[in-house]
Amino acid sequence: MKEIEKFLKNPPQTSRIITIDPASAEILLEERNEGNRPPKPNKVQQFASDMSGKRWGVTGDTIKFAPDGRLLDGQNRLAACVRANKSFTTHVVFNIDSSLFGRMDIGKPRNPADVLHIAGYKYASTLAAAVRWAYLLDTNPYNRETLRPEFVLDLVRDRYPDIEPFLKEGRTVNQQYAHPAGQIAALIYKFAKSDTTKAHDFVRAWLSGQRNGKYQIIDTMQALLHSQKANNNGRIHELTRAAVIVKAWNIFKAGQKGSLAQLQSAITKPIETIE
Repeated sequence: MKEIEKFLKNPPQTSRIITIDPASAEILLEERNEGNRPPKPNKVQQFASDMSGKRWGVTGDTIKFAPDGRLLDGQNRLAACVRANKSFTTHVVFNIDSSLFGRMDIGKPRNPADVLHIAGYKYASTLAAAVRWAYLLDTNPYNRETLRPEFVLDLVRDRYPDIEPFLKEGRTVNQQYAHPAGQIAALIYKFAKSDTTKAHDFVRAWLSGQRNGKYQIIDTMQALLHSQKANNNGRIHELTRAAVIVKAWNIFKAGQKGSLAQLQSAITKPIETIE
């Protein structure tokens, strides 16, 4: 720790090879790992096994620290050191610009959820999925291109800064019906943009099981989604799910009774615009 603290105060321009003992690794994780992405238990176990079996060496991979001393990269290796109770030797780099999170680890890049977690957002995985779907609904739901992590962060900050409150509803629907929380959060968000009162009523009836009268289309929607899942080995395509739910919402908002045939037809057609 003394050697690391020395370089944190006076960062060298090149990496330093340092042997990190378990006690120091534990201190670094406790005191300098704030705001990092969630650890990966499988990686920790794999690394710990290699360290215990003397299969770990100096590969050129680095432990990275920001100018303020915050750990940017290496938490899984440090956690493995603690778990194995074995010291390990590694290159350590200091004074790395923390804005470069999304560009680290070539070959194993941080995903949008990692970047959102690092930026301090709660429920980062759900938020990343919700923002992706909100963007697809606004542009092209059939676009299969992967959104870059930095682009997703920009979307959260600039285009969808008000989507976070809908994550709770998405997660609640997920717990009750096993629909993906992020996609559902995005759909409810878009419904609320169209009609806040009716969107709240739609979700309330969906979660409470109210299915009579004007809420019958919700029962039909849920039954169709269940049958689609049962007929496809427990899976349902995300575009099919979106098409059915959007169609049900449009029927509900229009105050119509709707029918199973209408929802079934939505599966084979482009996803409707949210009315």
